[in-house]
Amino acid sequence: MSTRGMGRRCRPGLAAVLVAVSLLVGCFGPSASQFVASGQARLAAGDLPAAAIEFRNALQKDASLAEARFLLGSTLLRQGDAAAAFAELDRADRQGFDADQLVPLMARALSQQGRYDMLLTRFATTTLRDPLAMAALQVSLGRAYLATRQTEPAAAAIEQALSAAPGNLEALQLQARLMASRGDLAPAIERLQALIAQHPQADSTWLTLADLQLAAGQTQAARQSYASAIQLNPAGTQAYLSLLPLQLAAGDLAAAETTLAALEKVDAKAPLTSYYKAWLKLERGQLAQAQELGEGLLKRSPENADLLLLVGAIESRKGALDRAADLLGKAVAAAPDALRPRMLLAQTQLRLGDADKSLRTLQPLLNREPAPAEALVLAAAAASRGGDAAKAEQLLMRAVATDPQHLLARIALAVARIAKGQVDDGLKQLRELARTTPQLAPDATLIDQLLRQRRFDAALQAIQAVEAKPDGKLVGELLRGRLELARNNRAQAREAFDAVLKADATNTQAATALASLDLADQRPEAARARLQRLLDQDPANSSARSALLSLEIDRGASGDELIAMARQAVKLAPTSRELRLDLIRMLLAKPDARGAAQVAQESAGLLGEDPELLAAQGQAQLLAGEANLASKSFARLQALKPGLPQVHLWLADAYREAGDGARALQALKAGLQRLPDEPALYRAEALLLSGQGQPDQALEVAQQLKARDKTGWQGLLLEGDLLAQQRRDGDALRAYTAALATNPSTLLAVRVHQTMLRAGKAEDASAFERKRLAEQPRDFGFVSHLADTALRAGRFDAAEARFRQALALQPQNPVPLNNLAWLMVRQGKSAVALDFAERAVKLAPRQPDFLDTLAEVRASLMQYDAAVQAQQQALVLAPENHLHRLHLAKYLLQAGKKAEAKAELTRLARLGDRFDLQAEVQRMLATL
Repeated sequence: MSTRGMGRRCRPGLAAVLVAVSLLVGCFGPSASQFVASGQARLAAGDLPAAAIEFRNALQKDASLAEARFLLGSTLLRQGDAAAAFAELDRADRQGFDADQLVPLMARALSQQGRYDMLLTRFATTTLRDPLAMAALQVSLGRAYLATRQTEPAAAAIEQALSAAPGNLEALQLQARLMASRGDLAPAIERLQALIAQHPQADSTWLTLADLQLAAGQTQAARQSYASAIQLNPAGTQAYLSLLPLQLAAGDLAAAETTLAALEKVDAKAPLTSYYKAWLKLERGQLAQAQELGEGLLKRSPENADLLLLVGAIESRKGALDRAADLLGKAVAAAPDALRPRMLLAQTQLRLGDADKSLRTLQPLLNREPAPAEALVLAAAAASRGGDAAKAEQLLMRAVATDPQHLLARIALAVARIAKGQVDDGLKQLRELARTTPQLAPDATLIDQLLRQRRFDAALQAIQAVEAKPDGKLVGELLRGRLELARNNRAQAREAFDAVLKADATNTQAATALASLDLADQRPEAARARLQRLLDQDPANSSARSALLSLEIDRGASGDELIAMARQAVKLAPTSRELRLDLIRMLLAKPDARGAAQVAQESAGLLGEDPELLAAQGQAQLLAGEANLASKSFARLQALKPGLPQVHLWLADAYREAGDGARALQALKAGLQRLPDEPALYRAEALLLSGQGQPDQALEVAQQLKARDKTGWQGLLLEGDLLAQQRRDGDALRAYTAALATNPSTLLAVRVHQTMLRAGKAEDASAFERKRLAEQPRDFGFVSHLADTALRAGRFDAAEARFRQALALQPQNPVPLNNLAWLMVRQGKSAVALDFAERAVKLAPRQPDFLDTLAEVRASLMQYDAAVQAQQQALVLAPENHLHRLHLAKYLLQAGKKAEAKAELTRLARLGDRFDLQAEVQRMLATL
């Protein structure tokens, strides 16, 4: 059976001195309401920066003024600062501001930040009273679904929006985007053009049209559409922000400067204005100014994909390729669908000499239809650099359809002539292109065609021409290796690839080509040794490292073996932060907390007080029982990252584990002084007080949270949890019920239902269950809770029905599948159980609990060998799970493999008191 974790902790409070200062300041100057009125007047005049200042002034006078916070958030959103806007709107939400006004803007702010998972999690089931507000919310949900490629839910959200507000322009625009995502780009553009004819003054439709024109490769048309949007709404920022990157990409720096100047008149202080100013400085070659702007922005938003791209581009231009690759890799991880980060990362990887990694980076772009021309061009260059001219040809043929004037499109045309039988003419064109351009792609295509024609001498001459070009020497040797392979000269091919490695010992293409030759010669150990040598020469080579790890995983290497490989990599690259973190994570997974703590401490000593390393060090020390050392690590981390709530929680946990409850409380109170609106800190303080036998003081903390949280539900939740701990179920139920009335979440519904059952109110619990399911029939979490409740009570039929209901809500969720398998086998329905178990493992093949269930089901069907295989896989993934090892011994016995079973049981017996089921171990040993 799978298990579920405990709920997360909570947080914050307000220092009395701050209250006093706030009251004192409020005695002088305009009142908060006057500031709000002034801000609204400035808002009406279109002066967004001044309006934001007035709303901030109002909040300085009265921080509890939800309307001012809402107005500030909405103004920041209009200014393009979605992150700051959401923070203010979220505070307004906690202060109880009207959801119909608030939720659509919160959803829009999350959408603009690309935080789609949070948007869907928080608002997918939200219902608003006002139809227009509901339509706006559904539009944002539709955008989120579309961005996460959930087209059917996106279509449903759009339909709901149009049902709530027929003719809603944003919904109609989103509908066009949905059409485009389904491949109907031309009809989508036509629909938008028709909308413009009906509503010619709607700048947002021009913006949407420009976006789709850009997706269709109609860059010039897109620029014109963005310009039209600016003409219609010169005070809006989005069109400027969309037009600027096109102008920069086209190298039209004069136009970009004009657009930037106009944007600065609208909002000079906006982060995005500084962002594009930095890009323009970069394109002008003013690297110092660009870096100053970029680093300043990145410090404020260190995980922002656009800023990671900007600073990565600056580092790349400076030649700091390793840092550039690191920053750009983070940008791609944060925005995997974005074109520019992926393109620049691939370019940087290519400059670092890793063509294979560059191609893997580009693959998601190449999977698009149509693929961006620039991505195809870059992929072709990477393929050519790696000596794979055939792949380069395929990419170039796709590029010609996107941009007929592109150099590589011309190459593709020459190839097409060759394919038509006009061989000499096509080869002549390729030679001319190769002669007149310094790029390597024409040469690679020419050589590929010559190899296809088996004109090996001419191919050799072309390779010599490649070697004479800048950066052509290694590519020429790689192509020479291909030539010799085509001639079936394996020895000469090896010589060519070896020559590449002599010049560039870290060249992955040459090393993997030689490894392929080793594998073809039935020498897998030689291939493994070759990859290992590559790692010995370049331990940070992630491609070779991944290839070798894949070999070892396929071989069934144990966790100890993989840890040994990671240790070797760290030894060879002692300053690699990433390799050290990998090793720490592997050790923690083993689990070997002491080993992880030692590596973390060594890493921090060598690399300095890196926040991620300090966090890993503290966690490892805490798990290893070294709470005093952990508290020191977390204290240093707190000095580096005082604004992270988790840091204060970790520090308090370390003090608590060390037996110093007073310092744990002190750490939490210090956290509350810095972060007075963080519920997890309140919760941690209250639970700590409760654990120290101070229930009344704990309830006082809950009251403090209730006073800070105007919505009331978070404080009520904490109050209910504390009362439940004290077995005051009636009072706890009242608190949970009041919280649920404000926030109808799954968490609170489960709390209410659990408390009713614990209080012996079975009829009330049943009535609540029926009411909740009638109101929220698709609440997966509540249905799963009902299933678990029935299972714990031994009501297998009811549990099965609820698990099946949960599965119907989320057919691709492996948890209900696994639970149904476990349940079915106990009801003697093993054939049905097998189907559920296999589906669960297929969806989550590396989940040991699911493999354990599958093994049990197979054993119940007397498929003992298959049961042993599944259980062994579970142990590979979780080697320290002693219960899984006991199950393996049982299945080995059933399979007649007594010697192997005895070995597993003997290993368990050595654990002694560390394994609770020693009686069962001894019973099984006695049967042997």
